[in-house]
Parts: sequence; C-alpha cells; structure tokens
Amino acid sequence: MNILIIGCGKVGSRLAGFLSRRGHAVSIVDRSPWAFDRLDDDFTGYTVEGIPLDGDVLKEAGIEGCDILVAVTNDDNINLMVGQMAREIFGVPKVLARLYDPRRRDVYSQMGLHVVCPTSITTDNILSIIEENIEEGTQVSVAGASLGLSVWKVPDQYVGQPVSSLPKETGYAVLGIVDERGKIFRLGAEAEKAVLAPGDRILRGRALG
Repeated sequence: MNILIIGCGKVGSRLAGFLSRRGHAVSIVDRSPWAFDRLDDDFTGYTVEGIPLDGDVLKEAGIEGCDILVAVTNDDNINLMVGQMAREIFGVPKVLARLYDPRRRDVYSQMGLHVVCPTSITTDNILSIIEENIEEGTQVSVAGASLGLSVWKVPDQYVGQPVSSLPKETGYAVLGIVDERGKIFRLGAEAEKAVLAPGDRILRGRALG
C-alpha cells in the first residue's frame, strides 16, 4: 500500500520504520528537517520537509496516489485539517488522525476520520488498523444485552507468547481463539492461558450501549 504519514515524532517515525520493513511504500512529512533523524537507518521511504497544510507539500509526498493517510502530529488542529483535506480534496480512502482533546471525537468521526487517542495509542494498534488486521464483526444479543464481536489477527511478534501478553484494549474481553482453519478451540479463561500459534486470531467482545 501507499501510505502517507504526517508528523515524524516518536509514533510517526516508528510507524514509518515498521511499515517500510513490511514492504509498504511510505512517505512521511514534517516541518522540521531534524525530525527525520528519528527514522531507522533501514527506512527506504520518502521524506518531505514542509508545512503539512500546504497542498503542494502533500502532493510532493504523494497524497494523490496514497491509500491511507496517518496524521500523528502533536497538534489536534493540524491533524484535523490535514485529515479533512485528505478526505474532501484528495479523496484518500482511509484517514487516521491522532486526537488529544476527547471533546473533538464526534467532529473527527463525522468527517469520516478514524480516531486514535494518545492515552491508549500503541504502534501495534495503528498497524492493525492500517493493515486491516481488525475485522469488525456483527452484533449479537445475549440475555437481552447487545454484544459487539470482532476478530483480531495476532501480530507475528506475539506468536509463541501467552494471550495475556497481548495489548489490552479498554472495554474488550477475550472470548476465544480462532485457529488458521477458522475453528474456535479455546474459550473464556482457557483462552487467556493459551500460547499463540502462527495464524491464530482472537475473538473479542464488548458491551454495546
């Protein structure tokens, strides 16, 4: 995929390195030339120095052909405005924006932006969203309550480790493990004790409403 990252801070530089090593075409924009010093030595992507709100800078970085834009500067206004430009002017299919002020969450969502919060943000979380490792499931009713189900593909770095080592997400509970054949072979407390194998996915649930 062609991925454009706005902001070469701690999160942006790490994302750029991981995505580059996974074979994605990555461009990253920052107004400071020294910010690019944070990038790993093996980064093979494209760096653009400039103001992220400048359309010419975004075009130079390849926004017109990118599949995903990730805005992770430390300024909510920049993230929001760049995200809005990406969606409305350049027609970028998927836009992720970091949000510090939770009061703006509804504004971001109404614009079609996927919100990530710095209080719970991890590079793995964003990578999962970018590479569509999280597959949203359906809603089910259990004893009159609505439960949202999703299946999460286990990142390679967790293979061989217990389920308890996975990043915790507020509101979600592990319901079971789905193997590479699509069979649920561990449920409830047994799932928490299991050691993850290649191809495993986590069945998760959260209360709705």
